[in-house]
Amino acid sequence: MTTIDVKYNKLLLKQIQKKFGNAEDLPAEMVELLDTVSHTYDFYERERQLIERSMDLSSNELIEANNKLEQQAHKLQRSNEELREFAFAVSHDLREPLRTIASYIQLVELRLKGQVNSETKEFMDFAVSGVKKLQNMLEGMLKYAQVEEGQKDFAKQDLNIILELVLENLRENIKNSRAEVKIESAMPHVKGNRMQLVSLFQQLVANSLKFNSEGKPVVVINAEPRQNDYLFSVKDNGIGVQDNDKRKLFSLFKRGHSGQYEGIGMGLSISKKIVENHSGAIWIDDETPKGTRIFFTLPKNNWV
Repeated sequence: MTTIDVKYNKLLLKQIQKKFGNAEDLPAEMVELLDTVSHTYDFYERERQLIERSMDLSSNELIEANNKLEQQAHKLQRSNEELREFAFAVSHDLREPLRTIASYIQLVELRLKGQVNSETKEFMDFAVSGVKKLQNMLEGMLKYAQVEEGQKDFAKQDLNIILELVLENLRENIKNSRAEVKIESAMPHVKGNRMQLVSLFQQLVANSLKFNSEGKPVVVINAEPRQNDYLFSVKDNGIGVQDNDKRKLFSLFKRGHSGQYEGIGMGLSISKKIVENHSGAIWIDDETPKGTRIFFTLPKNNWV
């Protein structure tokens, strides 16, 4: 019989004592087996400690990484706020000088009426046109920056009333182009910002009226209830969009049919920001055989 030595693993000793009482004497063959078992216990104990230390280090690294992400998020938020402030400042500060430039060019043209040749007249027209285009770009930047400003002013909105406002705003445009705007389904109520939703539908309908080369423009607006949202579509019978233009059109200052139609390429980017600000998505239909159909979603019944 052999006395149990304290060199054995502590956990193993506890188990032996529980099984054999004091376990002061054990057969030699069992002592040899216990020695092997004790080494195995020690091995797994060391592995466990290593894993625990590794997990502690990993946890610290995760905490540190999370802190860095939070700092970056705060920096990004400050950067976005600074960009919005910059957009407001630029659009405000440059409006008056641009108006002054355009006015003086037109004044010079008026005073020199009959004294300038056609080439000089063309140059002056180009200058005025360039100033007006820059004014429109600044106006577009301001609208884009303002989208997030009303984010907290969400309330229950009746889209039937929203569309009435849109059609009234575009009344002259619709009349001059002899267009027909059809609302094929009753519009739902959604939670949103009134001015942003007016701007969204107005941008999409105005685009449909603009990009129509011939014939009578027809714009069809529809809303389809789904499980968690409403699927809206604005379809026209216009010139359509090339496949390679469909993705880029939602980016700032990107235009399809560049040079053929007036505009600065801000309409769809503003529309995208408004939709995303309302927790929705927007895209161009790939399966419309003629014209363009734009889909977008808005959450369902989240105003209740």
